[in-house]
Amino acid sequence: MIPVFVNLEGFRVAIFGFGEVGKRRAKKLLKANANIDIYSKTFDDEEFEKKINFIKCDVNEISDGDLEKIIKKYDIIVTAIDKKNNERIVKIARKLGKFVNSATFEDEANLIIPACTEVDGVLFAVYTKGKSPLIAREIRKLVESYLLYHEEDLIIQSYVREKLKEKISNQKERKEILEKLFKNDEFKKELSKLIGKYGKIENHL
Repeated sequence: MIPVFVNLEGFRVAIFGFGEVGKRRAKKLLKANANIDIYSKTFDDEEFEKKINFIKCDVNEISDGDLEKIIKKYDIIVTAIDKKNNERIVKIARKLGKFVNSATFEDEANLIIPACTEVDGVLFAVYTKGKSPLIAREIRKLVESYLLYHEEDLIIQSYVREKLKEKISNQKERKEILEKLFKNDEFKKELSKLIGKYGKIENHL
């Protein structure tokens, strides 16, 4: 597998199960503006009421043939129920060529929804192959702290990079200049003085 960022706006997503995992998946996919239907026996959270279509059902009572008819309608399948039904849904979804994510990490599942964060337009995701969601969460927190600490560096790097693009067409040369610039302690010292004097750097570039 390789990490990929995808614009899911308008994609049709089916989530089977509405426990803690199903809710977490729903929140992430809602942020991506996906169209979501949730299939579950029970619904106990009003937070999603107006944004998601709830379909009350018991997957145990749905035949493979009927599951196939349901799954055909969607671009992405998320299954977050018991392992037996997760395996059944993953198998059908893969047969139909769908992207499918499973809470119980079946080998045939082909879609991962990792722990992720975004700070000032920088997106970061981490996945431990199901070994430790706790470690993934802690890594995410560390990266968030790092990005927040280097917020000014991010802003300046972006600004300088865009200006270099206007003057220098060679990408390798631009990279070398940026690396030298931000390894220069004197430059960073003077830059810190300017930031201290004028405040947020993005207001003055």
